[in-house]
Amino acid sequence: AASGLARSAARAASTSASPATPAMHQPPVSSSPRFHPEHLAEAPAGFMNVPVALGLAGAIPFVALAAPLAPALGGYVPKSVFPVERRAEAQASYGAAIVSFLGGMHWGFAGAGFARAGAVAGAGASAAAKEALLLAGPVRFTWSVVPSLLAWPALMCATPYSLVAVAAALSTTLAADAAFAAKRLMPRWLMPLRFGLTGVAVAGLLASVPSALEAHDEERRAAAQVTKMRKDAPATRKALVAKEKALADATERNQAARAESSALRSRLEAREAAFEKKEAELRMAAGACRADTKVAEARCETLAAETEAANARAERFEAELSAAKEETRRLLRLKNDADAQTTAGAAAETKASSSSVTATTEPS
Repeated sequence: AASGLARSAARAASTSASPATPAMHQPPVSSSPRFHPEHLAEAPAGFMNVPVALGLAGAIPFVALAAPLAPALGGYVPKSVFPVERRAEAQASYGAAIVSFLGGMHWGFAGAGFARAGAVAGAGASAAAKEALLLAGPVRFTWSVVPSLLAWPALMCATPYSLVAVAAALSTTLAADAAFAAKRLMPRWLMPLRFGLTGVAVAGLLASVPSALEAHDEERRAAAQVTKMRKDAPATRKALVAKEKALADATERNQAARAESSALRSRLEAREAAFEKKEAELRMAAGACRADTKVAEARCETLAAETEAANARAERFEAELSAAKEETRRLLRLKNDADAQTTAGAAAETKASSSSVTATTEPS
């Protein structure tokens, strides 16, 4: 009787964990005590496609976000949603969500099977029936929250350790599911699927650990540099203040130099304007000088011509003067000759007069 109650409690828990409509045909339970693919035949007819499809779809993020497959699947994973440097963290977060989901699955199993197991195990129930009642109720309710308590602190670790912790939590939930399935407290046909999907998930998580460790080491080095910079911040701040002061002084000197340069530029522009004005005046004076020079040259040419004409006239006058002098000397000679002749004639007349007077006086 006691063994019959235990088998009834186990059957009730198994039936509540994998409900099937009366119309569905339930195949015979496999005689193998282990979990093999042949247990998939224990699933209700026409029911297996849904968990297989959803399970495979749930394994996609573990594969798509795995670091070794990032170069091959980079074009299929949106970088705007899953940046390369955050994919390991996203993979660990997704794994933690799956771990919590696997724990919540037992809460549902316990809620559905605990009442039936309690109705079967009465006051005079055997130890096996009471064990089945304990496993179907308090133990299973307690275990259903443990995966969430494992996943939550796992996400608080650094990313590489979070990946390892989530992979360990998935392996732990798999071991617990195997233990419950061995007690017929969950569908045995689910276990081959659980082993395969958990293996893929754990492999994907652990494959991302090396690259996550490298990134974590880089973050630690960056954090060490930041710590060193913070430690050196006072000295750096003093140096910065000194540099800022030097920069302010340099800026002030630069402004003074700019003002002086502006003043020099203004004076230079004024001098350039005065130079241009003076140059214009000199050009005008040079033009006037060139005009005066041309006029003077014209006057010189005129004076030269007049001088040449005057020289010609002077030469002509000299020739005429020489001719006049020669004529004057000729006339003087003629005059002297005439005067000599006149003097000689007068002397002759005087002599003749004297002779006649003498002759006249002598007879008297």
